[in-house]
Amino acid sequence: MTPALVTPLVADARAALLEVGGRESTVIAAAIETLPSQPPFQVMVTASQAARPQWAGLVDDLFERPLLKNAKAGLRNALLSTVTGDTLYRNVFFSFADAVVLWHYGYTQERTGSARLDAAYDAMRRLLAGAEHFMETRPPAEPDVRYFHRLRRVRLTRDNAYPMLRRAGRLLGAVEAELTREKPHTIRGTILTSYLTFSAQVIAMARALRSDRDAIDRTDVLKALDAITTLLRTAPAALAA
Repeated sequence: MTPALVTPLVADARAALLEVGGRESTVIAAAIETLPSQPPFQVMVTASQAARPQWAGLVDDLFERPLLKNAKAGLRNALLSTVTGDTLYRNVFFSFADAVVLWHYGYTQERTGSARLDAAYDAMRRLLAGAEHFMETRPPAEPDVRYFHRLRRVRLTRDNAYPMLRRAGRLLGAVEAELTREKPHTIRGTILTSYLTFSAQVIAMARALRSDRDAIDRTDVLKALDAITTLLRTAPAALAA
């Protein structure tokens, strides 16, 4: 996307992100704005507008693996999380899993096969263990249930971190609208925008937890957005190599 083609919607969303993210967020804004030029991202946009089974296929085996089983056991649903004050709930984490499966589909259009699930699972573990360094990260053993008990309590309210994350989501929605020609919903966004924003949230929270911090900051958000936009530009074969 060249500057001449930037719409007022994208320009406004970018300005809102830079308002809270400062100059450090310009690289992330540029990375988000170039996503529509990537054919796999275009596939992801189209696929996410269809019914989930059409692109997800049968992923029961993925959700039976230790990472997802421990996440399910260690995280609460949205309602209970609101009551207890937890900041990460089960569906947010599973949206992260869906985003990675959808990324793989964007490059391969594969909906079946254990190799597809192996690749998605590997990418998830790398992102949790390495954030912006996920390409070089060899994931450790899967985090246990106690890890998710700790992760769900990491706060989002420090250093304008969460507003910056939400404004990055607004920019994602604006660039997605460049492809769909649909007006983005200002609150709920699209399925794809929600998946990617939730993924960045999870990656940021995992990054903070690795540093033994009880809240994410703007650096965590920037590194998490860097990780997820880099993933979207990276073919699964590059990770396998």
